[in-house]
Amino acid sequence: MKTTGKRFKRALQLALALALVGAALPGVSKQSHSAPSVQEQFPPLIRSLKGEDLYRVYCSSCHGMDAKGDGPVAPALKAKVPDLTLLTRNNGMKFPAPRVRQMILGDVFVAAHGSREMAIWGPIFHQVERDMDWGDVRVSNLVEYLQSIQSNIAPSVPSGAELYKLHCAVCHGGDLKGTNPGPSPFKPPPDLTTLTRTHGGSFPEDYVKDVLRNGVVFKAHGPAEMPIWGTDFIMDRLGERQVALRIANLTNYIKSRQVK
Repeated sequence: MKTTGKRFKRALQLALALALVGAALPGVSKQSHSAPSVQEQFPPLIRSLKGEDLYRVYCSSCHGMDAKGDGPVAPALKAKVPDLTLLTRNNGMKFPAPRVRQMILGDVFVAAHGSREMAIWGPIFHQVERDMDWGDVRVSNLVEYLQSIQSNIAPSVPSGAELYKLHCAVCHGGDLKGTNPGPSPFKPPPDLTTLTRTHGGSFPEDYVKDVLRNGVVFKAHGPAEMPIWGTDFIMDRLGERQVALRIANLTNYIKSRQVK
């Protein structure tokens, strides 16, 4: 019994001594919980600086090897993964290099990614190896690679009849005579087949194009009489050329339906 008591007393003394050391040296207990190193936070870099290799390793799991947004991880994400081959097409046929670079570095937030599901590659690409930071080279090469795989097919422009059926028929009717009631707060739609007649026998082409692009406003700065299709087309991420072509096609279709 005496031996057991001595052992218990020694164990208690040792525990108290360790507690005092921990209180006197608080940094000791924190050393085991120090912040992870760069290597632990980010995946290791690949040796290659080529844009194609960087895309394959860091991007293809979500965007797919063909960059069309169908990578193996894509179904698990909340937002639809974009088709990276359409960046030029969706930006008025001009590749948005600065914006792509910002996305890779994580400098901009895109609503389509929800809570930023796309990884931020800037810190990874800027890991230092052999006392040299090749981060900017990696980003530039990846941007250049994405530009090289862009689809050269310009978006097809719907015909005037297709545009009218899609955007105008709900109010002006299939016969353009304004037979359908306009939704609030818009006024009853006019008969579009009599524009030539009401403008002295000459179709008001410039006026129609202006209305399609900028809308019509009530007197005293009231609400617009109709949707502003120029703004809507721009919100569809169409470039100026595509917007102008749609307005021209729609105008020509209305012109072709004028009564004699």
